[in-house]
Amino acid sequence: MAEGGMTRRLGMYGLHLFIVVQTIIWSIISILWFLVDSTGSLTHRYGARPWSRVLLWASRVKVETHGLENLERPEGGPMVLVCNHQSLFDILALLSGLPLDFKFVVKKELAKVPLWGYAMKKAGYIFVDRGQSGQAGELMRTAVERIKKGSAVLFFAEGTRSADGRLGEFKRGAFVLASQARADVAPVAIEGSAQVLPKKSWYIRPGRIKITVLPLISDPELKKNSRKLMKATHDTLSLALDAPRTEALAQT
Repeated sequence: MAEGGMTRRLGMYGLHLFIVVQTIIWSIISILWFLVDSTGSLTHRYGARPWSRVLLWASRVKVETHGLENLERPEGGPMVLVCNHQSLFDILALLSGLPLDFKFVVKKELAKVPLWGYAMKKAGYIFVDRGQSGQAGELMRTAVERIKKGSAVLFFAEGTRSADGRLGEFKRGAFVLASQARADVAPVAIEGSAQVLPKKSWYIRPGRIKITVLPLISDPELKKNSRKLMKATHDTLSLALDAPRTEALAQT
């Protein structure tokens, strides 16, 4: 048993080393792409997305996507993606599974990560300091600028990873932006990532992550009121995430 445990730990150390090396390589590639395209679109497509797929492959994690047809909008227009958050692997799964250019709204601390943080800046991601409530205006201006350039903006609206997998309360930022920009909201449900890499754990487990893009919330009346828009999105995501738990309980 002790020998088997040591083998597993060594394998995990090797996987983490691989992740670090690949992150350095793809960060450099992402920065070079920015020299060709200052919008960050090529950085996202040919830097961030391949990086995510390499790490998912090495971790033996598969991503399945459903509801991508809900992202197809012939008329276009601004869009805000709102996702639940269970694991750091949510980022990899979304990059790998969503076939559109989007910009993450992420905590400011990630910008300090050597090289990777710089690559994220070049990709056009939006950094927010959760301790600074007065930055809302700057955040909105930056997000609107990204939308005008043709990118969707993606929020983990809970603000942090869920400890038990249940959907937490939402922060209003995503919905204030959507209301001001009259943007459609795409609720995106992520399942299975907490089993791959739970919060406060470093042990990565092989598994499957399911991403479901739910029908867009595009009601003009809802988009006029950020609080109503937030409630409608929370209700939609909560219902989608609770359904598998209800089915599992019914089968026991």
